[in-house]
Amino acid sequence: MTANVPSAARVLELIELIAEADHGVLLREATLRLNVPKSSTLMLLRTLVNRGYVERDPVSDRYALSAQYRTGGFGWKIAPHGRLLAAARPIMEELMLALGETVILGGFGSHGHARALAQVVADLEVRYATNIERPIPFYCSAIGRVLVSRQPERDWPRLLGEEPLAPLTRHTVTDKAELLRIVGQVRDQGYCVVTEEFALGGTGVAAPVLDSEDRVVAALDVGCVTGRFDEKRERVIRAVVSAANALGQALRSEPPFLAKSA
Repeated sequence: MTANVPSAARVLELIELIAEADHGVLLREATLRLNVPKSSTLMLLRTLVNRGYVERDPVSDRYALSAQYRTGGFGWKIAPHGRLLAAARPIMEELMLALGETVILGGFGSHGHARALAQVVADLEVRYATNIERPIPFYCSAIGRVLVSRQPERDWPRLLGEEPLAPLTRHTVTDKAELLRIVGQVRDQGYCVVTEEFALGGTGVAAPVLDSEDRVVAALDVGCVTGRFDEKRERVIRAVVSAANALGQALRSEPPFLAKSA
Protein backbone atom coordinates (compact mmCIF):
# COMPACT_ATOMS: atom_id res chain seq x y z
CA MET A 1 0.00 0.00 0.00
CA THR A 2 1.40 3.41 -0.99
CA ALA A 3 2.35 5.85 1.75
CA ASN A 4 0.70 8.75 -0.09
CA VAL A 5 -2.56 9.56 -1.83
CA PRO A 6 -1.17 11.15 -5.03
CA SER A 7 -3.95 13.71 -5.45
CA ALA A 8 -3.66 14.89 -1.83
CA ALA A 9 0.14 15.01 -2.02
CA ARG A 10 -0.09 17.16 -5.17
CA VAL A 11 -2.35 19.71 -3.47
CA LEU A 12 -0.02 19.95 -0.45
CA GLU A 13 3.04 20.31 -2.67
CA LEU A 14 1.33 23.13 -4.55
CA ILE A 15 0.52 24.93 -1.27
CA GLU A 16 4.13 24.46 -0.10
CA LEU A 17 5.41 25.86 -3.40
CA ILE A 18 3.19 28.93 -3.19
CA ALA A 19 4.06 29.46 0.50
CA GLU A 20 7.79 29.52 -0.30
CA ALA A 21 7.39 32.03 -3.16
CA ASP A 22 7.69 35.53 -1.73
CA HIS A 23 5.99 37.09 -4.79
CA GLY A 24 3.63 34.28 -5.73
CA VAL A 25 3.88 31.84 -8.64
CA LEU A 26 2.69 31.83 -12.23
CA LEU A 27 0.69 28.95 -13.64
CA ARG A 28 3.61 27.90 -15.87
CA GLU A 29 6.01 27.94 -12.90
CA ALA A 30 3.72 25.73 -10.84
CA THR A 31 3.18 23.37 -13.77
CA LEU A 32 6.93 23.00 -14.29
CA ARG A 33 7.72 22.43 -10.61
CA LEU A 34 4.89 19.94 -10.04
CA ASN A 35 5.53 18.15 -13.34
CA VAL A 36 1.81 17.75 -14.04
CA PRO A 37 -0.35 18.90 -16.98
CA LYS A 38 -1.14 22.60 -17.19
CA SER A 39 -4.88 21.93 -17.12
CA SER A 40 -4.58 19.91 -13.90
CA THR A 41 -2.46 22.59 -12.22
CA LEU A 42 -4.94 25.29 -13.23
CA MET A 43 -7.85 23.34 -11.73
CA LEU A 44 -5.91 22.87 -8.47
CA LEU A 45 -5.13 26.59 -8.33
CA ARG A 46 -8.74 27.54 -9.00
CA THR A 47 -9.90 25.19 -6.26
CA LEU A 48 -7.47 26.77 -3.77
CA VAL A 49 -8.68 30.23 -4.78
CA ASN A 50 -12.33 29.21 -4.40
CA ARG A 51 -11.64 27.77 -0.93
CA GLY A 52 -9.82 30.92 0.18
CA TYR A 53 -6.35 29.43 0.60
CA VAL A 54 -4.85 31.30 -2.34
CA GLU A 55 -5.40 34.66 -4.02
CA ARG A 56 -4.82 35.44 -7.71
CA ASP A 57 -3.46 38.85 -8.69
CA PRO A 58 -5.42 39.86 -11.81
CA VAL A 59 -2.59 42.12 -13.01
CA SER A 60 0.45 39.87 -12.63
CA ASP A 61 -1.55 36.61 -12.87
CA ARG A 62 0.44 35.30 -9.90
CA TYR A 63 -1.01 33.08 -7.21
CA ALA A 64 -0.07 33.84 -3.60
CA LEU A 65 -1.10 32.42 -0.25
CA SER A 66 -4.02 34.27 1.34
CA ALA A 67 -3.07 36.56 4.20
CA GLN A 68 -5.00 34.59 6.84
CA TYR A 69 -3.13 31.40 6.00
CA ARG A 70 0.25 33.07 5.58
CA THR A 71 0.13 34.73 9.00
CA GLY A 72 -2.33 32.52 10.86
CA GLY A 73 -1.94 29.32 12.78
CA PHE A 74 -1.59 26.94 9.86
CA GLY A 75 2.16 27.55 9.49
CA TRP A 76 2.38 27.17 5.71
CA LYS A 77 4.84 30.04 5.50
CA ILE A 78 6.98 29.34 8.55
CA ALA A 79 7.17 25.57 8.30
CA PRO A 80 6.78 24.29 4.73
CA HIS A 81 9.26 21.45 5.32
CA GLY A 82 6.80 18.89 6.64
CA ARG A 83 7.80 15.95 4.44
CA LEU A 84 11.52 16.62 4.93
CA LEU A 85 11.09 16.70 8.71
CA ALA A 86 8.89 13.60 8.72
CA ALA A 87 11.49 11.65 6.75
CA ALA A 88 14.38 13.04 8.80
CA ARG A 89 13.11 12.41 12.32
CA PRO A 90 13.63 8.59 12.54
CA ILE A 91 16.99 8.86 10.78
CA MET A 92 18.12 11.59 13.18
CA GLU A 93 17.00 9.61 16.23
CA GLU A 94 18.82 6.49 15.03
CA LEU A 95 21.97 8.51 14.36
CA MET A 96 21.84 10.11 17.81
CA LEU A 97 21.55 6.72 19.49
CA ALA A 98 24.36 5.24 17.39
CA LEU A 99 26.84 8.03 18.12
CA GLY A 100 25.70 9.42 21.46
CA GLU A 101 25.78 12.97 20.09
CA THR A 102 23.23 15.60 19.13
CA VAL A 103 21.91 15.59 15.56
CA ILE A 104 20.78 18.75 13.75
CA LEU A 105 19.03 19.21 10.41
CA GLY A 106 19.88 22.52 8.77
CA GLY A 107 18.52 24.36 5.75
CA PHE A 108 18.83 27.69 4.02
CA GLY A 109 17.89 30.70 6.11
CA SER A 110 18.29 34.44 5.73
CA HIS A 111 21.05 35.96 3.60
CA GLY A 112 24.43 34.51 4.55
CA HIS A 113 22.95 32.12 7.08
CA ALA A 114 21.56 28.65 7.49
CA ARG A 115 18.93 27.77 10.07
CA ALA A 116 18.21 24.73 12.19
CA LEU A 117 15.05 22.94 11.06
CA ALA A 118 15.10 20.23 13.73
CA GLN A 119 17.32 18.90 16.53
CA VAL A 120 17.56 15.60 18.39
CA VAL A 121 19.57 16.20 21.55
CA ALA A 122 21.79 13.46 22.98
CA ASP A 123 20.59 11.98 26.27
CA LEU A 124 23.83 12.61 28.16
CA GLU A 125 24.85 14.83 31.05
CA VAL A 126 27.49 16.57 28.90
CA ARG A 127 26.16 17.18 25.42
CA TYR A 128 26.10 19.62 22.55
CA ALA A 129 22.84 21.50 21.98
CA THR A 130 22.12 24.56 19.88
CA ASN A 131 19.57 27.33 20.11
CA ILE A 132 17.36 26.28 17.20
CA GLU A 133 16.30 29.90 16.64
CA ARG A 134 19.88 31.16 16.28
CA PRO A 135 20.97 31.93 12.69
CA ILE A 136 23.91 29.78 11.59
CA PRO A 137 26.55 31.69 9.57
CA PHE A 138 27.58 29.92 6.39
CA TYR A 139 31.26 30.75 6.76
CA CYS A 140 32.01 29.19 10.15
CA SER A 141 29.66 26.22 10.49
CA ALA A 142 29.68 22.69 9.09
CA ILE A 143 26.04 23.04 8.02
CA GLY A 144 26.74 26.34 6.28
CA ARG A 145 29.84 25.19 4.44
CA VAL A 146 28.05 22.07 3.21
CA LEU A 147 25.13 24.10 1.86
CA VAL A 148 27.46 26.59 0.17
CA SER A 149 29.59 23.83 -1.36
CA ARG A 150 26.62 22.50 -3.36
CA GLN A 151 25.89 25.90 -4.94
CA PRO A 152 27.61 27.16 -8.12
CA GLU A 153 31.22 28.05 -7.33
CA ARG A 154 30.76 31.58 -8.67
CA ASP A 155 28.27 32.20 -5.84
CA TRP A 156 30.54 31.10 -3.00
CA PRO A 157 32.11 34.51 -2.24
CA ARG A 158 28.68 36.14 -1.99
CA LEU A 159 27.22 33.38 0.17
CA LEU A 160 30.14 33.39 2.59
CA GLY A 161 29.56 37.08 3.27
CA GLU A 162 31.30 40.38 2.93
CA GLU A 163 34.60 41.00 4.67
CA PRO A 164 35.52 41.59 7.38
CA LEU A 165 33.96 38.41 8.73
CA ALA A 166 33.50 38.33 12.50
CA PRO A 167 35.39 35.65 14.46
CA LEU A 168 32.88 33.90 16.72
CA THR A 169 35.68 32.13 18.60
CA ARG A 170 39.45 32.30 18.57
CA HIS A 171 39.42 29.38 16.10
CA THR A 172 37.10 30.92 13.50
CA VAL A 173 38.56 31.13 9.99
CA THR A 174 37.74 34.55 8.53
CA ASP A 175 40.15 34.80 5.59
CA LYS A 176 38.02 34.62 2.43
CA ALA A 177 40.65 32.91 0.30
CA GLU A 178 41.12 30.16 2.91
CA LEU A 179 37.35 29.76 3.27
CA LEU A 180 36.95 29.30 -0.49
CA ARG A 181 39.64 26.62 -0.39
CA ILE A 182 37.87 24.87 2.48
CA VAL A 183 34.49 24.97 0.73
CA GLY A 184 36.09 23.44 -2.36
CA GLN A 185 37.48 20.64 -0.22
CA VAL A 186 34.04 20.10 1.34
CA ARG A 187 32.49 19.80 -2.12
CA ASP A 188 35.11 17.28 -3.22
CA GLN A 189 35.00 15.06 -0.13
CA GLY A 190 31.23 15.24 0.48
CA TYR A 191 31.29 16.25 4.15
CA CYS A 192 32.57 18.99 6.44
CA VAL A 193 34.21 19.02 9.87
CA VAL A 194 34.32 22.29 11.82
CA THR A 195 36.05 22.33 15.21
CA GLU A 196 35.18 25.13 17.65
CA GLU A 197 34.79 27.81 14.95
CA PHE A 198 31.08 28.32 15.64
CA ALA A 199 31.06 27.52 19.36
CA LEU A 200 33.81 26.66 21.84
CA GLY A 201 33.65 23.05 22.98
CA GLY A 202 31.70 21.90 19.95
CA THR A 203 32.67 20.11 16.74
CA GLY A 204 30.22 19.85 13.86
CA VAL A 205 30.25 17.17 11.18
CA ALA A 206 27.80 17.69 8.31
CA ALA A 207 26.91 16.10 4.98
CA PRO A 208 24.51 17.20 2.22
CA VAL A 209 21.02 15.81 1.70
CA LEU A 210 20.39 15.70 -2.06
CA ASP A 211 17.20 15.38 -4.09
CA SER A 212 16.65 13.46 -7.33
CA GLU A 213 18.23 16.28 -9.35
CA ASP A 214 21.33 16.33 -7.15
CA ARG A 215 20.31 19.63 -5.52
CA VAL A 216 20.99 20.16 -1.84
CA VAL A 217 17.78 20.43 0.20
CA ALA A 218 19.35 20.31 3.67
CA ALA A 219 22.47 19.41 5.63
CA LEU A 220 22.54 16.71 8.29
CA ASP A 221 24.91 17.54 11.13
CA VAL A 222 26.21 15.82 14.25
CA GLY A 223 27.17 18.27 16.99
CA CYS A 224 29.87 16.59 19.05
CA VAL A 225 31.45 17.58 22.32
CA THR A 226 34.97 18.24 21.06
CA GLY A 227 36.62 16.23 23.83
CA ARG A 228 34.81 13.09 22.63
CA PHE A 229 35.26 13.63 18.92
CA ASP A 230 38.82 12.56 18.12
CA GLU A 231 38.41 9.00 19.35
CA LYS A 232 35.43 8.39 17.06
CA ARG A 233 36.16 10.81 14.23
CA GLU A 234 36.04 8.32 11.35
CA ARG A 235 32.96 6.58 12.73
CA VAL A 236 31.12 9.89 13.05
CA ILE A 237 32.00 10.95 9.50
CA ARG A 238 30.90 7.62 8.01
CA ALA A 239 27.67 7.64 9.99
CA VAL A 240 26.74 11.22 9.05
CA VAL A 241 27.42 10.68 5.35
CA SER A 242 25.45 7.43 5.38
CA ALA A 243 22.50 8.98 7.23
CA ALA A 244 22.41 12.01 4.87
CA ASN A 245 22.41 9.64 1.88
CA ALA A 246 19.60 7.61 3.47
CA LEU A 247 17.53 10.76 4.00
CA GLY A 248 18.09 11.83 0.41
CA GLN A 249 17.01 8.40 -0.78
CA ALA A 250 13.87 8.59 1.34
CA LEU A 251 12.97 11.92 -0.25
CA ARG A 252 13.71 10.65 -3.75
CA SER A 253 11.28 7.76 -3.24
CA GLU A 254 8.44 10.27 -2.82
CA PRO A 255 7.09 12.93 -5.25
CA PRO A 256 9.60 15.70 -6.17
CA PHE A 257 10.70 17.67 -3.11
CA LEU A 258 10.12 21.39 -3.51
CA ALA A 259 13.44 22.77 -2.31
CA LYS A 260 14.41 26.38 -1.94
CA SER A 261 18.08 27.26 -2.24
CA ALA A 262 19.95 30.39 -1.34
